[in-house]
Amino acid sequence: KHLFGVQAAGNDTRTSTSPLAAMSSTPQEIAAPPQKDPTIMNPAASGDHKAERFYGAARLCGTGSVVKFQDGSVWKEKDLYAQAIELNPSFAAAYHNLALALGEEEVISINGADWDRKCLYKKAIEHDPSFAPAYVNLSGLMGPEDIVTLGAGPSLDRCALLLQAIQVDPRCAMAYMNLGILLPPHSVVKLPHGAMLSPTALMATARQLDPSLAPNPAPSAVPATPRKAMQIGIPTTPTSVIMTPQKLVMPSSPVAPRQVIVRQAPSLPSLLGSSGGVTVALKTPAQFASLASGLLSPRQ
Repeated sequence: KHLFGVQAAGNDTRTSTSPLAAMSSTPQEIAAPPQKDPTIMNPAASGDHKAERFYGAARLCGTGSVVKFQDGSVWKEKDLYAQAIELNPSFAAAYHNLALALGEEEVISINGADWDRKCLYKKAIEHDPSFAPAYVNLSGLMGPEDIVTLGAGPSLDRCALLLQAIQVDPRCAMAYMNLGILLPPHSVVKLPHGAMLSPTALMATARQLDPSLAPNPAPSAVPATPRKAMQIGIPTTPTSVIMTPQKLVMPSSPVAPRQVIVRQAPSLPSLLGSSGGVTVALKTPAQFASLASGLLSPRQ
């Protein structure tokens, strides 16, 4: 098994390239449409508007492709996202997508600070605490013993990050799937809305939300151990305090199944003579015999 990652944010579709284009030493050039070309904008346009153009152009890129603007400049995907961040430092989706574009150990410099993928995902969450994909993908970079602190909030492990993703977006299918993969097979976890689910139920919920995620797991399947990510590098760019996420604690051991206790029918003396029992008024011997027969019958 493997953990699932949320793909690049945004409504645009990446331009696909053929295998030959991806293998070619010369990257494929994609001409940016006017609405995604910042070089033709009014010089008085705001930095935020220009950032949207660079971001939109980055979404056109695929493997082995670059974007060409009308001024003749050619840009790689990660450079377009970095430029969007430089123009709008609070652009959460740009941080997230730049992290997806970077290699496993790659670091990029933005505004004089070096950023790795973990730092970029953390920054995306800082600027948009409701951005569920950033929690999911940050969790995917962490090992079993890794923890991360978001702003002034508590330290979270990878499962707590997935619970946080479910809290901000209860329909985030990949958060349910990855949580089901990471938890021990016979454990249960309390979700933010109060439900207690097993790993199997979590993965079933994920498939209900997104049937394309994965087939039904084999009963003997063992949860995967995701690769351990590189150590978090702290950016030198000042960070602001973000919304403190609620720390969600998972039980350390499976919940014991309920025991069904079968209680025997009370004896006649307990009904007639015990303190605090039921008082029965009998007027005739026939009534007493009828009551005794009903309480002591072998079929009762």
